[in-house]
Amino acid sequence: MKILRVIISILMLPLLAVLMYHFVQLFFVFASKTSTQFAPFWIGIIAYFLFQIIFFKPMSSYVFGHELTHAITGLLSGAQIKKFKVSQNKGSISLTKDNVLITLSPYFLPLYSIIIIIIYLSLAWFIDTKPFYPYYLFLSGMALSFHYALTFYAIKVGQEDMKVYGKFFSLVFVCFVNTIIVIFVLALIFPYSINIKDFFIDVFYNAIYVYKYIFVGVYQCFGSLKMK
Repeated sequence: MKILRVIISILMLPLLAVLMYHFVQLFFVFASKTSTQFAPFWIGIIAYFLFQIIFFKPMSSYVFGHELTHAITGLLSGAQIKKFKVSQNKGSISLTKDNVLITLSPYFLPLYSIIIIIIYLSLAWFIDTKPFYPYYLFLSGMALSFHYALTFYAIKVGQEDMKVYGKFFSLVFVCFVNTIIVIFVLALIFPYSINIKDFFIDVFYNAIYVYKYIFVGVYQCFGSLKMK
């Protein structure tokens, strides 16, 4: 299984490269075209980074969200929670079943961002949320910044979760799913500025082109070796 996961990871790399290329392209286009109305979102992103650099890493909040994400994805996968424990810098959870999504979900699911979006969109059914829109953008920016800054830190210092299915596979998988998730999160926050359909159509056709190019190159390489 380990060898199979390595092969899958290698095969995913071209698709991941295409996905990340289009994401970076989309992000910069979006950033360059955003109006002052969206300024609280960018302020929120910067504000969290400055907070972490100047003050401290809110690890207790991260650890709680980390274990809660395991719990939620576990429940959605049909597992039962046997133990849930969180301390200031450490947490653990025991479930009746496990899979790759449960194990790696805290590294690609920005839980606090999703909670903020659900609360805001739910409130919009009952009250006029326009006066709260700048605060929503600010908190969304902070939550995304929080997730990615501390996820990077957690992976950097070492996590047992990343060893369960192999570090290489886990990193490729986390990067791949993270990119997809953040696209959907941004589309929920900015529904009129992010076009998910066009994004994935571009990714699909460019990925086909890249894989075709690689296949032809490998085929020609083996063909030339046989001739020798």
